[in-house]
Amino acid sequence: MCQRQWEEGVSAKILVVEDEWIIAANLKSTLEELGYAVVAIVTTGEAAVESARLQTPDLVLMDITLKGSMDGIEAATKIYNELNIPIIYVTSHVDERVIKRAKTSKPFAYLIKPYEKASLISSIEMALYNHRIDKELQEKTLQLEELNRNLEHRVKEEVEKGRQQEYMLIHQSKLASMGEMIGAIAHQWRQPLNIIGLLIQDLEEAYQFGEMDSEYLKKMVNEAMANLNNMSNTIAEFRNFFKPKHEKTTFNVIKSVEKVLALLRTQFENYNIQINVAYPSCNQLNNSISIFGYVDEFQQVVLNVLNNAKDSILTKRGKHATNEKGEIELSLLLVKDKILLIIKDNGTGVPEEIKDRIFEPYFSTKQEGDGTGIGLYMSKMIIENHMGGKMYVENNGNGATFTVELKKDR
Repeated sequence: MCQRQWEEGVSAKILVVEDEWIIAANLKSTLEELGYAVVAIVTTGEAAVESARLQTPDLVLMDITLKGSMDGIEAATKIYNELNIPIIYVTSHVDERVIKRAKTSKPFAYLIKPYEKASLISSIEMALYNHRIDKELQEKTLQLEELNRNLEHRVKEEVEKGRQQEYMLIHQSKLASMGEMIGAIAHQWRQPLNIIGLLIQDLEEAYQFGEMDSEYLKKMVNEAMANLNNMSNTIAEFRNFFKPKHEKTTFNVIKSVEKVLALLRTQFENYNIQINVAYPSCNQLNNSISIFGYVDEFQQVVLNVLNNAKDSILTKRGKHATNEKGEIELSLLLVKDKILLIIKDNGTGVPEEIKDRIFEPYFSTKQEGDGTGIGLYMSKMIIENHMGGKMYVENNGNGATFTVELKKDR
């Protein structure tokens, strides 16, 4: 019998919570036939919580209606919140009120009795897979948050001693941005990972029903490889973006801006923030729209301003308890020998009494602990000290407008 592998060499452990013994016995037999290890069968919510603590299963199959004072939803909530073990409901209840309540326990699937064996397999495998990905993402996020906290403290210490160099500030700002960029990559990876998971399940079913042939297999491989290449490209873009470059070069402004947008768009869409872009007309594009300077530092400025706009929009939503759609307008203008990059948002704007301080180091309008206060300072320093341009901010009535002026390369 083939074991369903959760970790290398170990079959996935499943706790069954079902108060009808015949159904529980059949479910246990089916799971063991499929290669899973059933660690226990319990009939009450209290027993389910206690067994989960003792057995630490990889997954819980939970009936909703149970004997005793604790039903399946309450037990599932305790297990997930306390032990972070994924839950799949296996129940005959389809009542809308029950389903709505069950959602609060964050189940990974909801199977209605009687269920098909294929549905049971796919639900278990996807639950185990998604839970593992979520745990890995949480661990990486915690590591990055800890790294960012340490870096922030180190930067503040160095500045107070008067020994902080400009390159150190730029470097630290990039590392501080990595936490958000990892979140963006996670969003971009979730869809291709789900597609690959479904392709693997489809292969198994095709084999079982005798539908497997060379043409079918080739199609599945091509689809899987296309999604893997997409994920690989995302990592390559991330690596290249944060790879330091120390020499001035002539670079195309539009291409540089598009590289930043490619990394941020998916994340911003998940926050219900739309980025609208307006570039010069075709006739103007025939002219030079290039800049001589540090391309990675310029891209860091664009990243900082866009993230600042995102945070401002989210802050405004929190203050007014609204789901208003966020909008960011990014435009490029050619004015004589200058290129103007204008980023306009519908966030909170900048209070007039602090507008003159917005570019000061370690000055932040965010709540304590939510911002480093070096992003905008570093951006202005790059534009004005490193690239000979100007950077300023104005309120537009609906939010803030940041403008970057740079001299066009001839």
